Amino acid sequence: MGTMLLTNVYQFLWTLLLIVPGVIKAISYSQTQFILKDCPELSFNEAIERSMDMMEGHKMQYFLLWLSFIGWILLAIISCGILSLWVNPYISATYAHFYEYVKDEYEKRITA
Repeated sequence: MGTMLLTNVYQFLWTLLLIVPGVIKAISYSQTQFILKDCPELSFNEAIERSMDMMEGHKMQYFLLWLSFIGWILLAIISCGILSLWVNPYISATYAHFYEYVKDEYEKRITA
């Protein structure tokens, strides 16, 4: 909970500059909760820094992945939230799979 609070504060501060830096930092911090699930011994800032390192070179991929769900989200809104029973788990699973992909790439980059 503390990590999510800290990432939200950081995102808010970056958004004060302009919207675009806030979105870029939100994408950079997007893997923090997955990292803490894998490595609970990390401190809040260490997890955020690792997320920023992992997302180097993958920010545009994550942004396009996020954009690909806009249609599903709009359909869920139109269906008064009924479709969200299927869409939300699909989105969550896709983000988890993206984390596994980015984690593998990060580990290859670190060991090389």
